[in-house]
Amino acid sequence: MGRPERPLDDTSGPIATFAADLRELRSQAGNPSYRELSRKALFVPSVLSSAASGHRLPTLPVTIAFVTACQGDPVAWEERWRAVARKVGAGEPRDERTPPGSAPSPAVTAAHSPAGAERVRQWWRARPAQLPIGSGTFVGRRQALASAAEIIRQGGPVKIPLAISGPIGAGKTAFALQLADDVSAEFPDGQLYADLSTCGPGQSSNIILRGFLRALGVPERLVPDDPMQRIGLYRSLLAQRKVFVLLENAWAESQLRPLLGRASRSQVVVTSRARLLGLDGLDRIELDTFTRQESIELIGQLVGAERVEAEYEVAHTLAELCGDLPLAVDIISRKLGAHPEWALSYTAKLLAGRGRLLDSLSVGDLSMRDRLASAYQRLSAVGRQAIHYLGLSDTGWVTASGLAATMGISLDSADKVLESLVDAGLLTQANVTGRYRVSRLVSIFAASLAA
Repeated sequence: MGRPERPLDDTSGPIATFAADLRELRSQAGNPSYRELSRKALFVPSVLSSAASGHRLPTLPVTIAFVTACQGDPVAWEERWRAVARKVGAGEPRDERTPPGSAPSPAVTAAHSPAGAERVRQWWRARPAQLPIGSGTFVGRRQALASAAEIIRQGGPVKIPLAISGPIGAGKTAFALQLADDVSAEFPDGQLYADLSTCGPGQSSNIILRGFLRALGVPERLVPDDPMQRIGLYRSLLAQRKVFVLLENAWAESQLRPLLGRASRSQVVVTSRARLLGLDGLDRIELDTFTRQESIELIGQLVGAERVEAEYEVAHTLAELCGDLPLAVDIISRKLGAHPEWALSYTAKLLAGRGRLLDSLSVGDLSMRDRLASAYQRLSAVGRQAIHYLGLSDTGWVTASGLAATMGISLDSADKVLESLVDAGLLTQANVTGRYRVSRLVSIFAASLAA
């Protein structure tokens, strides 16, 4: 039962009358609270409450959602809304350009039929299935997958977003898709997916939220124009359904904030090279390179177990040359799989030269050099200078003090630069305090830039 509302201002004229009739319709529906009403209308309670406040004429999408949730006649109410809008000079919503006095819009007309009305009342049942195809040769990561699944399945009033981070080529997306398969039974209402790698902060949330709402069944004409209402509607839907949401390749906290909310039933998973330390309240899984046995297992799946058994030590050498990085191991294994006439030893000789290694790690549209170059281009000027410095050293690690002395910058600045390289996916933190690990492939890439 909803609490009593504030009295209407009679001086508001047609708007006050319109609001009073909305209140009467709500009363006839059993006077549900606005929180209860929002579960059917799929607008946040504050928007629905404002619609019946009499302060201003609500938008047509809000009006139709309010009326439909109260089992009113959407066609009649659209006509009433247009009549009031003409009296008070209210403009049409940006996405509704039907001339005043014209026939009701097709969406509302369809809703007036018995079958159409049922579709409008139940459009939140749409079940999206947007996840891309996963890896057919996923190996390893058993402990990390078990930990991630346990995090998702654990009880609590809110499902906490899970961030999966790691260096370039660590297999974050493959891990997230395998995780989605493992926990699919927990999320029967579907999966949403977005790749944030090419979107700016403002652009990503606006475009993605509109697409997600449409995928969840919200008619285009009922998607709010106001960004905050759009965010609120999306979060309300996630709170009501059991949906798995994968946000891939995030590179800044600002991209993600509008897409995260308190959801007790839906799970958001984010993949990112960056650790996204500015976001509080995330569960985190950090991936590193494969173990040597996992690398050998992947080579065997793609090349053939017989070839690996015949040249087992060479398979170890291939994995070592790739730094046990999942993407690199995957690329060279695919090349070997496409050439059954190649001996593993022949391929190992091709990779042995530092100058040829990165160029050899390319197949189709997958290229280790391109991945590293893309991250390099996003760095600040001082970050690029630091990469050039790494190309002059072949120790496999770097410290803030060493970088500060070489570049002539303060220790604090050097530490910040190295942290930014970690978030770019180009370095990883070593077990020894103050050291950062430089992988073989990053070292070769840096050396090629210095040359």
